Amino acid sequence: MKTYDIIVIGGGRAASLAIKAAKAGKSVALIEKDRLGGTCPNNGCVPSKLMIGYAEAAKKISEASRHCVNATIDSIDKDQIFANIERWIKGVDPRYASRFPENLDLYRGTGSFVSNKVLEVNGEQLTAETVVIGTGAIPRPTPFPDLPAWTSDDIFPLKGKVPNSIAIVGGGFIACELANVFHSLGIETTMLVRGSALLPAEDHTISGIFKEEFSKHVPTKFNTTIESATHDGSSFQLSLLEDGQTTNLEVDALLYATGRIPNTTDLGLENTDIEVNERGFLPTDPYFQTSVEGVYAIGDIAGRYQLQHAGVFEADYLAKRLLEGETEPCHFPPMPHAVFTDPEVAAVGITEQDLEKNNISPSDVVVVECNWKSSARMLSWRIEYPRTKLIVRKSDYAILGCHMIGPESSTMIHQVLAVMHLDNDIRKIIDMIYIHPALPEALQEIVEMAVEKIEKA
Repeated sequence: MKTYDIIVIGGGRAASLAIKAAKAGKSVALIEKDRLGGTCPNNGCVPSKLMIGYAEAAKKISEASRHCVNATIDSIDKDQIFANIERWIKGVDPRYASRFPENLDLYRGTGSFVSNKVLEVNGEQLTAETVVIGTGAIPRPTPFPDLPAWTSDDIFPLKGKVPNSIAIVGGGFIACELANVFHSLGIETTMLVRGSALLPAEDHTISGIFKEEFSKHVPTKFNTTIESATHDGSSFQLSLLEDGQTTNLEVDALLYATGRIPNTTDLGLENTDIEVNERGFLPTDPYFQTSVEGVYAIGDIAGRYQLQHAGVFEADYLAKRLLEGETEPCHFPPMPHAVFTDPEVAAVGITEQDLEKNNISPSDVVVVECNWKSSARMLSWRIEYPRTKLIVRKSDYAILGCHMIGPESSTMIHQVLAVMHLDNDIRKIIDMIYIHPALPEALQEIVEMAVEKIEKA
């Protein structure tokens, strides 16, 4: 049995912790059964955003007529686009490996617990007083295990040939991002949504606008489930129950994007005292320690925020605790997120429908909404829907929630994040000088509305 100071299971965000520990002189083992880098750079956020660049280029041409430009697309080389993405993905693992110091031992294989602090990988046993679990999450399996249906893990790199048509099951951010990409690249795309909403976790105002705008472009069937599915070797034949009526759909590819589950496969948690909650995640204390002293869990496996930037923050905190003696519990700053599709969405904080759940009386806040028409830069897009919604506490002008839909929302919201992070007084946004006629001028207008509403209350 080989003894280390720290064993890290999972070569995604947790790998940065392993690198820091090794550079600090600790003996470190990193166990990874797949590609280094984890989901984000290999088959998640990064390749999907690279795909959006191609989709945006095609969409600008197809929508050029609203700018009085007569343009058509002669062809889209979809095979080359996916080949470009695959080539980038192939470079992820060696790029990560090149960062490893010599005293970091990388084990390529499945790490499985034998006991609380003993792991077996490739027939060899390892032990350490500190073990960090960062194995992430995986797509929820499809309900048709005998059919070649895809999950998001099968897109980057693409499993099989580029389809001419695809059905995408789901209404969350992964489904909407991928549907936008496939549709924009000229692939006949149909969304199949069990309920009546898209992005249902977003503020209801934003999700309502999103549903209206998104479904103008991407054919979407709401209140629809797949009753049965067959595959004849080249295409899927789907029997759909749509609003109580049975319809049929034939597509080349079927993609399920119906959520993610904790990746505990083959971890051997049953051989330990590590507790698992009802959803299969590993609950931790404010220091990211599991129910076993010295065993930590960070990232998606812990089930807090299934976001790349949250995993980075957690890994950085745990590095400070283990290597620098940090004694304060982890305090998360405002946690933002974005949906990189068309329309683009970004948000931070609570939604209006979550006020009661957070024990906040509607009388203690002001809720304001505003379009972006005060910005001439926005007007240049020649679209009507962009909107911001703010939820502000009356007593101290603190921003409790900000929700945006419109081009560059993921960039725009960082101005709000900066204020929330520093002293969270919305009036500071008004005090800034804005570049005219830049997009953020639209934010200045809604903040003025919120302050005026509070002062009149």
